Amino acid sequence: MTAITVQGLRKSYGATEAVRGIDFEVRRGEVFGLLGPNGAGKTTTVEILEDYRTRDGGEVEVLGADPA
Repeated sequence: MTAITVQGLRKSYGATEAVRGIDFEVRRGEVFGLLGPNGAGKTTTVEILEDYRTRDGGEVEVLGADPA
C-alpha cells in the first residue's frame, strides 16, 4: 500500500520556484527522507503534504486522499 504519492508537484513564490515538478512515492512502513541544501523546497513540500500550504500544480495523495 502506498502512504504518500507525489507527481509533478510545483510551488512558486513570485518568480522563485521553490518546488519544480518533483515526483516520489512512499510505501506504508517505509522510512523516507527529503535531503537537500537550504532553499531546496523540503519544508514547502512537507507543508503541502500537511495542507499548510497550497500547491501551484501537481498531484498529492496522503493515505488515499488529497490533503487539499
